[in-house]
Amino acid sequence: MTMIRTRWAAIGAAVAVTIGGGGFFVANAADTSDDALYHPVTPVRVMDTRVGGTAVTGTVKLTVEGTIATYNANGSTTQVEVVPSSASAVAINLTVTAGQKNGDYGYVTAFPCTATTDAVPTASSLNFSNSVDIANALNVSTSSTGELCLYVYGTAHLIVDVAGYFDESRIAAIAADYLDNDADITMSYSANSLLDGGANGDIFPGGDYVYLYNVAGFFVIPFDYPYQISTSSNFGRYRLSSFKVCLPASPFLEGGNINLINLYNQSGILFNSGQLTAASWTANSCRTFTLTGDALPTYGSSFYNLELAIQDTDGGGNADVKIESFSATFSPIPSLVVIIPPIILP
Repeated sequence: MTMIRTRWAAIGAAVAVTIGGGGFFVANAADTSDDALYHPVTPVRVMDTRVGGTAVTGTVKLTVEGTIATYNANGSTTQVEVVPSSASAVAINLTVTAGQKNGDYGYVTAFPCTATTDAVPTASSLNFSNSVDIANALNVSTSSTGELCLYVYGTAHLIVDVAGYFDESRIAAIAADYLDNDADITMSYSANSLLDGGANGDIFPGGDYVYLYNVAGFFVIPFDYPYQISTSSNFGRYRLSSFKVCLPASPFLEGGNINLINLYNQSGILFNSGQLTAASWTANSCRTFTLTGDALPTYGSSFYNLELAIQDTDGGGNADVKIESFSATFSPIPSLVVIIPPIILP
């Protein structure tokens, strides 16, 4: 019997949960604010003033959202969308080449703008010296029209590569649905994953994540520790209350079936399904496991760890099970009300 363990997170400024070709993968996402999720992209060049031959002095404006011109290695451009219009900021790499200072100083300031006449913030994004190539990685907010400006004090050629963007719209929309009520929150993950019973031990050897391939999708859990997604007056805390595993039309391969399910939180084992049999699972159906009594966590956990035991029923030594989808339901923890008795003065 092989234990396949997968871990999904329930906290963090933003947590991306991804289904991969061998299990479930969790990665913490960077953010620019409490509700902005970072999306990395394959680096794309969106500005290179060397192509036009004119160095920059003063302010230039750059559109980074929607369909824009991107630069190819031969200097030609291609119109593509790198950053969607829903983005709130971009991650860029700014390079200065052939720079010439203005007196004792040379610097570039990157800032959101709608026109080159917008006021330049009193800040420097990159300092440069005469004829010294230098680069810096920046996160820059974009304007409502998807633009940013680059102000050069001195003269320089500018090269800008986009490495990713931040998007608040998805998390904000999800959070808004639950800000002012006590509804359960169900997170669903599309899987189509093969749990390989031929693997030895956990898929996370030594507690470290392994690289998962054939990624099928991801879902964002907009939780801040400890699940405070409702107003502070409601003490909005959520805990895992149930989880569901769904099987496809042909789930059992090479004589395999799911024999046992264990659920752990950060304090240890939380739930044990007991011995299951192949008859407990039906193709094209789901099984829901509800946490009750001692199994239901009183408070939240920084992560939950799901362990599935795959049993080889025909002795072939290569039992596999396919999982079609997976979901987890989080329920609000009742607010704690502290009653302070009146103080009676003599």
